[in-house]
Amino acid sequence: MQNHIVKNWLRDNRHPIFLVGLLTFFILPEVVEKIFFVSVPFPILITILIISSIAIIQTTTERSYVVYVMVFVLVVFIFIWNSNNESNDLARVAYISLSAYFSVISFSLFKDLLNSKKITPSVIIGAFAGYFMIGVMAFLVFALMDITYPDTTNVDLSHRSGIEDMFYFSFVTLTTIGYGDFVPTSVLGQKIAVLEALTGQFYLTIVMAILVGKYLSHRSAQDASS
Repeated sequence: MQNHIVKNWLRDNRHPIFLVGLLTFFILPEVVEKIFFVSVPFPILITILIISSIAIIQTTTERSYVVYVMVFVLVVFIFIWNSNNESNDLARVAYISLSAYFSVISFSLFKDLLNSKKITPSVIIGAFAGYFMIGVMAFLVFALMDITYPDTTNVDLSHRSGIEDMFYFSFVTLTTIGYGDFVPTSVLGQKIAVLEALTGQFYLTIVMAILVGKYLSHRSAQDASS
């Protein structure tokens, strides 16, 4: 009985829980470094994000143990990769695996939005988390590109970008801010940046249309029944 209550609570609050994981992944490193003067390892951050997403992906399968096994294998591999971070082959597999996993999460978030009967705070949070995930996915692609094709995103060839720079560049591109402090210096990098910006704008347009449509439909149904 208690297990059933916990499972229902996780299902009903999966979007806020995942958003907390996203914000922790986004903000925690700087907060910890400023207060405790230590850096948070990337595997810890990505593990927090993966754990917070379990409730999201559980809605797509009836077999919970499959989700747990997949998450466990992915987390273990991330730690193995971090212990041998000089291996570009392991890094490529890690970024590809993370991209595949978070693609499932992103699809589940969008599916939740489409299947929602009415607009609730949880639905809006899920829509925002889906937009955030575009930036995370693009960050993984840019990081993979930087390993495979060095100097994909730089101000100039004298500046070697790191993983933090890739994360920043991804979200600057997604929001089309375009500060110009980091720019793609390869043709492939430029095309990926354009695709990310287009995807972000397309997502906002589609999601806003869905949210407004569902709100008006629910409002009309309420007016008809009253």
